[in-house]
Amino acid sequence: MKRIILLIILTFTINAIAQDGSDIKYVGINDIDDSYVGKLVHLDFYNRSFGAFNLDKKDLNDTINIQLENKNIEFKEHRVDNGFNNWFSQQYIESTKFVDGYKIRISMCKIKGIKSDSITVILFLEYRDKNGKTNSEKPNRLEYKFPKKILAEILVRN
Repeated sequence: MKRIILLIILTFTINAIAQDGSDIKYVGINDIDDSYVGKLVHLDFYNRSFGAFNLDKKDLNDTINIQLENKNIEFKEHRVDNGFNNWFSQQYIESTKFVDGYKIRISMCKIKGIKSDSITVILFLEYRDKNGKTNSEKPNRLEYKFPKKILAEILVRN
């Protein structure tokens, strides 16, 4: 009987000390101020895409059109936010189609300026071919301004 009780206690203790992981802080767009200038972030467009309570498994990842290289390019959010393990490096947005032989990935942004109606960021761009290989010859940083009204929140790297 003592062994059964010990086994039950150990089982619950092991489960109680299990840890989740995250290096992301979620900040509502209305809570952003100048203290965030210079921070590395991901922008969450339109609808909050945090999937921890997505019981019906809907696709929470929004699409956004961004003007790059004189082209209007559609991007889709790629979020790995499940409420347990949320890592900044796994979040990005990526073009839905190939542009001149490359998918364009925005791996993160750096906040450059905040106004009452907009946020200016430096986009960190990656150009990936059909095999996923990165082209380092293309420009990889670009300043861009987004209206706040299309942003739900930002994901800040802790």
